[in-house]
Amino acid sequence: MVTNIFFRFILIAFLTLPIINNSFASTSSGPQVGDYLVAKVSIDSNDYNVTKRYYQRILRKNPDNLLSLDRLLLLSILDGDIQSAKNYSFKLARVGCDQKRNACCMNNQSPQGHLINGISYINSYEFNFADQSFASIWQGDISDSTFIRLLRAWVWADKKNIEKSMALIDLISSNEHQHFALLHKALIYDFIDDIELAEIFYDLYLSQRNDLYVVGLYLNFLERNDLLEKKEYVIDNYLNEYDNTFKASFLISDENRVIQNQLQGIGVVLFNSSALIKDINSELNHMLYQLALETSPNLHEIKYLFSNFLINLGDLKKAQGILRMIPKKHYLGEYAAIQISDLYSQLDEEEKAIKNLVNYNKFNQTFDSLIALGNFYRYEKNWTQALDSYESSLDIALAQDNQNIWEVFFNIGIVHERTDNWSEAETNFNTALSIYEDQPDVLNYLGYSYLDKDLDLKLAKELIEKAMSLKPNDPYIIDSMAWYYFKVGRFEEALSLLDYAIDMMPYDPTINDHYADALWKIGHKLQARYHWERAIELDTEGELKDQIKEKLLIGI
Repeated sequence: MVTNIFFRFILIAFLTLPIINNSFASTSSGPQVGDYLVAKVSIDSNDYNVTKRYYQRILRKNPDNLLSLDRLLLLSILDGDIQSAKNYSFKLARVGCDQKRNACCMNNQSPQGHLINGISYINSYEFNFADQSFASIWQGDISDSTFIRLLRAWVWADKKNIEKSMALIDLISSNEHQHFALLHKALIYDFIDDIELAEIFYDLYLSQRNDLYVVGLYLNFLERNDLLEKKEYVIDNYLNEYDNTFKASFLISDENRVIQNQLQGIGVVLFNSSALIKDINSELNHMLYQLALETSPNLHEIKYLFSNFLINLGDLKKAQGILRMIPKKHYLGEYAAIQISDLYSQLDEEEKAIKNLVNYNKFNQTFDSLIALGNFYRYEKNWTQALDSYESSLDIALAQDNQNIWEVFFNIGIVHERTDNWSEAETNFNTALSIYEDQPDVLNYLGYSYLDKDLDLKLAKELIEKAMSLKPNDPYIIDSMAWYYFKVGRFEEALSLLDYAIDMMPYDPTINDHYADALWKIGHKLQARYHWERAIELDTEGELKDQIKEKLLIGI
């Protein structure tokens, strides 16, 4: 069977609401059961404003309710309302606190309260209070010692206090976190303009881990300090696995500092937090991403990874908003544009998906963005525009000697096959295979096409078997192999493979249709009719409807 190559994201709603004291429900003036349901539905669907209004209602009844203040603090962060989060955090700290005795008032704070307080104090240049706030994160789900020490190290990241900053990092004893110690030493020495030590620690980090965003930070450092010979060395050694097109995009960088103050350094720690803190729940992970975004706006990798996190939560609109923050000229700008269109497609807004990529290509025509645009046109059966986009991408691929040029010929072949121009389709599929002979999707598409057109069953089998050896668990390739067995009358073998394929892809109309055909041939006619009917239901484009209706009437 043939399937479109199109990335989709798994959507999972992770956020849940903690249990509230039952005493709230016992009085007529307090929130009722319906309020709880509204709050839970709202947070599960990422509508933080509705949930916040629910807790604000509780707070109006009882201004000293610690749980409501803490939830409002967290929800404000998740909603990107950092100012409100700060206000709730300081309200939480003051409940029952005698400020004449304790100027900082931290007794009521949750770990996220201490975190937001520390960030607020750094923003106000109250570094002692910031250090005290971060040091108070000693219990709860974000209390990892390396995480806390790195936060505190950035509080003291200036020339006057550099020994104190480094002493905190030197306390990191976990072997699995040593590379983070090296990274943040590099970033802090870079920040205070200790060029020699910064270079040493960047080199030590990259000798252990070739992380692309760190390579970018190092190149930014080398460019700013006119270490151009070392810059070429880093490019040759750490970007050698990337093609020239990507490198050209990656090396278009801003010469300004990426980390311009201590708060932005804190943002990098927050960005690293999911690797530092074990078994962190999705709600707190969301909070840390949001704070990383707010505190380190120049590190665009945060935005890209945060958007993918939000996609997994099912918050597609917010993910799109964050992706739009990535500058088009940044090396991630192209991927952000493609992802935005993919999200529009998931929201059934295909016209907006196409318009978004058309606009991006007006700014910067790239191989991948043109392929993506051609794919969207193809999904909408705008064949002429699809071919125009693919041919434009082919021009770029030829000029850049792009190693993925096979993909253009493959997609052009699909357009010709779908528009009944088989001669051109076959030529393009074979051209794709001449460039990348072991590409399983091309092998499968060509093999299945031979089966479907009854052209060369022996060659079809060879192509599909090769595809299956390369992708043994692909349900579409398994379906193609089953269809070969069906075509040659080996119905039991076809059904055995289709059992496997339909378990993996129960909602695919073509697999259900093939499964029904095999069931009919071995005498299971009632089951066959069920799967034909199911195929019609699943066939949203209506391509199989007429032929399946005929089979429902007279069988095969």
